[in-house]
Amino acid sequence: MPSRRTPPATEAITDMDRPKDPPLARSIGAFFGHIVDAVRTDPNEPAKAEVRRETTEERRPDGVMLRRTVIEEVVLPPGTQPPSTPGTGDADPAPDTNDARH
Repeated sequence: MPSRRTPPATEAITDMDRPKDPPLARSIGAFFGHIVDAVRTDPNEPAKAEVRRETTEERRPDGVMLRRTVIEEVVLPPGTQPPSTPGTGDADPAPDTNDARH
């Protein structure tokens, strides 16, 4: 009867060394979730970029807390990409070379 050889510690692969793959059901659910999001998304909806959010809170003596949130957004026409970082846009953009008015 042959003896069983135990691999050295450098050759042994444990379950902790293997990456954990998501279960098949989760992968299928994520796939269909992306499909549903694509169907529900309106491609002609203008893009919105949040520029600033400011929240102020005031606690009144009667125990009521007033919270005011001001959200400033830039609404871009369809097909326009928002700037990579807010506030870095040029104040005077380059003129449009395809403009028929010049």
